[in-house]
Order: sequence, then C-alpha cells, then structure tokens
Amino acid sequence: MAKVEAEADYRAVLQLEEKVLGSEHPNTLFTRQNLAEALFYEGRYAEAETEYRGVLKLDEKVLGAEHPETLVTRNGLGDTLEAEGRYAEAETEDRAVFALEEKVLGSEHPDTLTTRNNLANVLSHQGKYADAETEYRAVLALKEKVIGPEHPDTLRTCFDLARCLRAEGEIRQAAPFAKRAADGARKVLGADHPATKKYEKLVQELQAAAEGES
Repeated sequence: MAKVEAEADYRAVLQLEEKVLGSEHPNTLFTRQNLAEALFYEGRYAEAETEYRGVLKLDEKVLGAEHPETLVTRNGLGDTLEAEGRYAEAETEDRAVFALEEKVLGSEHPDTLTTRNNLANVLSHQGKYADAETEYRAVLALKEKVIGPEHPDTLRTCFDLARCLRAEGEIRQAAPFAKRAADGARKVLGADHPATKKYEKLVQELQAAAEGES
C-alpha cells in the first residue's frame, strides 16, 4: 500500500470508528497510532508528532501508562523527535520508554531492544559516542541471543556500532562490525538491497580511512 493511500485509508477508518466506537475506544486509538506512523513515513513529522501526542494522552487515560500499546505510541513519538533533529528531547523520551519496557516487557523483548537501539542513535547524534557505544554493544549482545546473529535488526546494530566507532576515531575497531553487517546483509537481504549497499559503502570508507592511516 502506498504511503499516501495508507494515510487516506486510516483517516477514513478513523472517522468511522470515532462515530461508531467513540474517540477513546482501543480500536480507535490503534488506528490513530497507525495514522501517526503513516504521517511519519511520509516525512510529515510535525503532523505525526501532533497525532502521536494526541494518541498518547488518550492511551495513558484509557489503557494506562505501562500498557504495551502506550509504549508503542511513545516509541513512535521518540522516533519522530529524532527525525525532527530534536535529539535531547528524543533521548529523554527513549530513556523513559526503555525504563518502562524493561519493567513491563523485560530487557530481552524485541520492543525493548528497539528502543535501546534508538537511544544509542540519539546519543550518537549528540556526540555522546562513548555512551552510545556502550548501548550499541549491549544491544548487539542481546540481539544476537534473542533474534540471532544474522537477523536484519542485528546487522543494523552492527552497522550503527561501526559508525559510532568511526566517529570516535576507532577505524580498525569499526571495520569488522561494518564487514559483518555487509556480509550478513548480502546473504540475508541480497546484494541489491539498499541496506546491503549502505553497509558496503561504509566498509569501503573504512578501508580507505585505514589505508590513509598506514
């Protein structure tokens, strides 16, 4: 489904649900969450943020602050803040969600790992590379255990860690993680996948940087 078509469909469903079920029904809230996500993927971040904040207020009222769907909404809000370049706010949101997810879902739940990876990303965006590296390494170890070493999400964390290490000037430490991401993506996603090409580009950049150092 095209992104704009998805938005239109969600708006149509939402209008009906609000009329038939009411604005606070869990199904209505879930549709609003999907609408916010559709706006996010269209790059309409300000609108997505407004929608996420509206849903979150109702989620907390109807479902409770610790309900998994409430946490999904907060995760989406954190992603949106990051996309808007509001990294300090995103960090605050991600830390709060991570703490709740550890309590409610457990430290090894995929949603918890996603939030922790997002936290590492916003730390890296702010130049807090040592803190980001610590988080990336912890997430990577847990993803290897929970979803496997060749899962695309695990490979993406390898890539994120490699970029973080490069930012710290640790070119030779970064190279094996970048290579692992590229080799794994080539095997799991295929040579033409955008992620594979992105990971391979980092491998090449690190090789060039290492040659420049020698």
